[in-house]
Amino acid sequence: MSRWWWSALSALIVMLIAVEGCAPAKKLVRHERTLSADKVLMLVRERNEKVTTLKGDGSITIESPEGSNNGSFDAMLKKPDSLCVELNGPFGIHVGSLFLSREQFIFYNRFENTAVVGKPDGKTLRSMFKLKMQFDEVIDAFTGEFPTVSKSDSLERFSVNDEGFYVLIYHTADGKKEYRIDGDAFIVTSYRVFDREGKAVVNASAGNVDEGDAIPVPRFLRIIFPREHRSVTIAYDDVAVNEAVECSFSIPKQAEIIQQ
Repeated sequence: MSRWWWSALSALIVMLIAVEGCAPAKKLVRHERTLSADKVLMLVRERNEKVTTLKGDGSITIESPEGSNNGSFDAMLKKPDSLCVELNGPFGIHVGSLFLSREQFIFYNRFENTAVVGKPDGKTLRSMFKLKMQFDEVIDAFTGEFPTVSKSDSLERFSVNDEGFYVLIYHTADGKKEYRIDGDAFIVTSYRVFDREGKAVVNASAGNVDEGDAIPVPRFLRIIFPREHRSVTIAYDDVAVNEAVECSFSIPKQAEIIQQ
């Protein structure tokens, strides 16, 4: 083959690499902000229902008047009934394992070789992590979902703000709920609950939405309970949905079991 052919072939390869490298990243379809409130909520529900499993790793921080704890984690979740989280401390040291199902709560402390076993209710979660959250709220926290509108809630205001987010405010039996929804990803980016006096009960947010996947996933989630001065923050480094996961945990034979 002549030198000219080698030069032409080399140039063609370089051009192909350049075109491949400059190919636009997969983006969400941009929607006009003309949908009704019911349609927006329906699309949010559809997005949530598409997520059947999740696995990811990142950092988690729990803050309370008793102190602040943070570390890294690896999580596997299978909706609607199981969650496994491996918790690590500084320098990647394995601290413990958390397993949640609708029937059982297990937290294994690797350092003390103890396993706290109880029901997956708010009482158990609060005693362990100083957070007043129910089972479904914990599952939702990892997938970026927030409580939906109930039949007794009435729509008070529906608008689109300057940033292009749908804003829905509902009057409830106990006060008000406010949703801010990304009209492209159909993810609730802000969820707030107020009592009858207008004081915040819950402030929650989701952000850093990964638009490259078929199902958008927020990589940053934060839930604040202002009255109790407590919060939980989850920040994913990597997260994937609808891949095969194995979510189970067996207590080591020599571990001391503490019934909660």
